[in-house]
Amino acid sequence: MNRCLVRNPMRTRSWLNGSLQACLGTNSPTAACRQKHSLQAPVARPSDVEYCRLLVQKNDYDNYLVSLFSPKHTREAVWGIRAMNVELVRAGETTTNDMAARMRYSYWRDTVNSLYTSSPVQTPISRVVHDAVQRFGISRTWLRRLVSERQNALEQKTFATSADVESYGERAYACLIHPHLEALGVRDMHADNAARAIGVAMAVMAFIRSLPLLLAQGRCDLPRDLVSKHKVDLEDLFDRPRLTPELQDAVYDFATKGYTRLCGVAEIYLPSSPSTALPALLAAVPVQEWLERLERANFDPFDKSLQRRSLRVLWRLWVASRRGTWLQKSNYH
Repeated sequence: MNRCLVRNPMRTRSWLNGSLQACLGTNSPTAACRQKHSLQAPVARPSDVEYCRLLVQKNDYDNYLVSLFSPKHTREAVWGIRAMNVELVRAGETTTNDMAARMRYSYWRDTVNSLYTSSPVQTPISRVVHDAVQRFGISRTWLRRLVSERQNALEQKTFATSADVESYGERAYACLIHPHLEALGVRDMHADNAARAIGVAMAVMAFIRSLPLLLAQGRCDLPRDLVSKHKVDLEDLFDRPRLTPELQDAVYDFATKGYTRLCGVAEIYLPSSPSTALPALLAAVPVQEWLERLERANFDPFDKSLQRRSLRVLWRLWVASRRGTWLQKSNYH
């Protein structure tokens, strides 16, 4: 049976109305007073910036494209923080045991602390991020959270509920968007709420996208409540990774949650945010494009087209940057 992502604006508005009060009550480092950072002489070399740019271009291509629609003076900050995230992801994926991973995360916690001193750890990434901190006053909260949430996800292994994944997305993925907003000079509640909702959709996409690889390794990132609800037989899928009707239902259910967030952001939060926030919030565009490709693949995460880069992303980023939104008339039907 062919399925469609939920695009009903009334359902989107219902979710937003239900969560808006919670968002307004959340303590946000962006909304709070920040420690003032003295502007110091830049320590990053041109080769450091180029190292970060190439690392992001190779390992996080969609968000590299997003960065190109940001003002030139902010791109180095975006590349530095995104490059740091690449290294944090590698820490969990390439280490041979949990102890080694913890040591690498401990190194990154020390590195983050050094960024707020006059003597940062001397690596290309840390020098670039240090300059971003000094120039734009990037909150220490976001960088600390970036490290801690990656480590927590590694140690937690699986998530019990969809709400747990959403909470993880708001923390681990949104903290890549918040520094971008700060680099743009945006300190705004609506933009912060938009970043959190986009973070949820990014987590949903990442979890679905990694399913084929993880199932082949005998693992599954789908929350356990969806696995149980749709009666997905994980042992069978670990033996023979493939699309089953039960897995398809679970993926559809999960993808709809992420897509609804993106429509809600564009409908409610984006119009209320400063126009200068748009370059950071364009991080929603590659997620929306991938989820729509998943829909065209009838929610089959094993479809080969989902593992390839799409040239359509760059076009849609350009259109969204010109129109001020990623919503199209076809998004609601």
